[in-house]
Amino acid sequence: MNTAAPPSAFETSDLNLATFLRCREFAIKDIKRRDGRAVFAFTDSPELRLAMLEFANDGLVPVRSFCNTLRDLKAIVR
Repeated sequence: MNTAAPPSAFETSDLNLATFLRCREFAIKDIKRRDGRAVFAFTDSPELRLAMLEFANDGLVPVRSFCNTLRDLKAIVR
């Protein structure tokens, strides 16, 4: 019998961070509405935390990919 806990989630309403994480190949597990804002859920991991740190320190992603992903996420949440 497998009693392992499901992986924990990291949630953010920061659209730019969510876009950056998607460009870094992290899958969005869920999008919720909370207080009129979209909240993006990702599976938490050390790799995700490292990518968040890289975001805070001007980590690089391809600009066209960022723009296209940002546009797509905005369309999904509206």
